[in-house]
Amino acid sequence: MDAAPLPSTRSSRSPLATARRRSVLGAGLVLPTLALGLAACSDEGSAAQPDLRAEVDREPAGPAEEVAAAVLPFTARLLAAADREAVNLVCSPLSAQIALTMAALGAAGSTREQMEQVLGGDAETIAAAANTLDQVLAAVGEVEREEDDPDAAEPAVASLACATWAQEGFDAGQDYLDALARWFGSGVWTADFTADGPREKARTRINDWVEEETAGLIEELVPQGMLTEATRLVLVNTLHLKAAWPSPLTLEDGPFTLDGGEEVTTPMLHGDAHGWYEDELCTATALPTEGDDLGLALVRPAGTAQELLDAWAETADGAADPTAEGLGAVLAGIRDSSDTVALTVPKIDLGWDGDLVPVLQELGMDAPFTDDADFTGITAEEQLRITGVMQKAVITVDEEGMEAAAATAVSVGATSAPAEPKELVIDAPYVLVAFETSTGAPLVAGRVGDPRATR
Repeated sequence: MDAAPLPSTRSSRSPLATARRRSVLGAGLVLPTLALGLAACSDEGSAAQPDLRAEVDREPAGPAEEVAAAVLPFTARLLAAADREAVNLVCSPLSAQIALTMAALGAAGSTREQMEQVLGGDAETIAAAANTLDQVLAAVGEVEREEDDPDAAEPAVASLACATWAQEGFDAGQDYLDALARWFGSGVWTADFTADGPREKARTRINDWVEEETAGLIEELVPQGMLTEATRLVLVNTLHLKAAWPSPLTLEDGPFTLDGGEEVTTPMLHGDAHGWYEDELCTATALPTEGDDLGLALVRPAGTAQELLDAWAETADGAADPTAEGLGAVLAGIRDSSDTVALTVPKIDLGWDGDLVPVLQELGMDAPFTDDADFTGITAEEQLRITGVMQKAVITVDEEGMEAAAATAVSVGATSAPAEPKELVIDAPYVLVAFETSTGAPLVAGRVGDPRATR
């Protein structure tokens, strides 16, 4: 697959430019396919081409207007729940949603029901939206690149990519492999997770692929210890976007008031934004980018930022139309407005990483992480569960433009094999030993020949 930003403000784009971009979207949407089989890898473990890819065509893009409704509810909920104690937070609910949907397509029963409830819709609908968004984003900046105006700012780029690593010999179902290729363009790289050396090599290959897909911004997504000998699959999503402002912003130190009332001085950006939204919870505008394919919404809460995120999350849970309420209403309002806004906003360079499992459990997704998880849609040969969900994200906003990247890795491993029931009947003379557990040192020992004899 290929990237994901905020909805853009389109008031400045000419009808001709818009039509030309649509022509780009209409061409070459089906990616080339490879026959299902093994391909040779270099000794360095190059991830240039996957080892396996199902022999199915990529689905064409669906209606672009349906994407936001599939993405907004989970975005609002995850933003509100993620790392409430952090002073700064940057994350990509979209990246997490896509990576988890890759797993949800192989889930069944209550496991799938629970995942779909938290992710905000049935897995096929979310997969279709991700597929559409991928192909829309692949065309970001294409019109500007074709025009090749030497006086214009650098054309915007956006990419969203998915990949899967599977244990050598793992018997994934053909329907599941087909779904990965059809909706996400994801091939499968084989790896050996069963021993320390090959497992570390696989971790390096995954992290190198992520770093390449995110233009070097996301390093070491999969930390040491996340993969074990029980790992069977690693499902990865990345996104990267970079866009310049049509005109550079100016920079000047200015005041910023922290939660609690303390005022500090920080570099502040000044320039014209476009679009205006206001309600009882917040006031918002957006910085457009060159070509107007991407935008950066900037929202000032009436109360605290966390109170605003909580309100958006509550709205998302009951919204009949997510695009018309909460976060969706803010973005739609900005896009529909033609107001020009004099903007002052801090210059930022932020990064965040974290384990999303506790957040997902807080949101109600428990079953996929237990030994009772049902991923029989991936394979019927082994019982699987999700063993980790890691994300890293970064964003820079300066005088020239913005650049952001995120990546999410979902590790899927074999559950512990159910232990055979055992029985021990002490009905003959026996030995007993009391011992210290951390050292195993015996403290008191004896033998019992007749339990009736007492002191």
